[in-house]
Amino acid sequence: MGIAERFTEERRARLAAQRLLEQKQAELFAANKKLAEYAKELNEEIRETREEVGSLRDENMRVKADLQTATRRTEIAERRLWDSVETIRDGFAVFDSGGRMIAANTAYLSVFDGHDEIKSGVTYIRVLQICTEEGVIDTGDLSPTAWMLERWQSDAPKPYNFELWNGQYIKLIDRRSRDGDMVTLALNMTETMSVQTELDTAREKAKAATRAKSSFLANISHEIRTPMNAILGLTELVLDGKVTDTQREYLSTVLASGESLLSLVNDILDLSKIEADAVTLERTVVNLHDIAFSVMRSMATQAHVKEL
Repeated sequence: MGIAERFTEERRARLAAQRLLEQKQAELFAANKKLAEYAKELNEEIRETREEVGSLRDENMRVKADLQTATRRTEIAERRLWDSVETIRDGFAVFDSGGRMIAANTAYLSVFDGHDEIKSGVTYIRVLQICTEEGVIDTGDLSPTAWMLERWQSDAPKPYNFELWNGQYIKLIDRRSRDGDMVTLALNMTETMSVQTELDTAREKAKAATRAKSSFLANISHEIRTPMNAILGLTELVLDGKVTDTQREYLSTVLASGESLLSLVNDILDLSKIEADAVTLERTVVNLHDIAFSVMRSMATQAHVKEL
């Protein structure tokens, strides 16, 4: 091969290499362009991600602060609630749906002073069992177990009154909540029972006084009727004899007044019957003219003296 041919081959090789270089440079430029665009997109995503992370961090801090505030308020409300419950002189306890004590105030726990197991976690059945074992609850015809189960399974058991070993009277009221919890109130009825006893005593004294008054009215009325009958009888005897018209008028007035007085005595007797609910009303015909005339005649003498 001559020199000219070798130059031609070398020239062709350089041109091919140059074209290949240009092609690779174009490909590299395109790759760098795509890489730059991808880097730009990636930077934008990183920036957006950082903004989202910052926003989520701020939101998380706000939620955390709100949660802490709500927790503090809940703790304060719960503390105030139980402080209020502790001021109640009556017992208060809550049992969950499984029958275990959740909480109870001091007044409730003091009822079972000396029983260390009466605290949070004790079962409702065990509380009743202790009451039956101590003899403060009479289950009647039911066995203690049947009575306790019936009370626990009932949504609204009847209130039960019993006397403690220290002389206090307790009224047990149980109510089941919508969630199945049992709320128990142990109302201290000692003062109420004392007042009721005083009222019963006062009532008996009042009844005794009423009976004594009725007896006195009956006795004094009978004592008054005895001389009144004598006065009326003697007046009628005089009227049957020889008297002047004026004397007859006077004696008739005395007789009518005596009969009115006797009727008044009978009314006093009826008062005791009224208190004993033993009065029977009668429907009868009366002469209003005679009644009015009798009243006027009995009052005429005093009216004449007063110049009425």
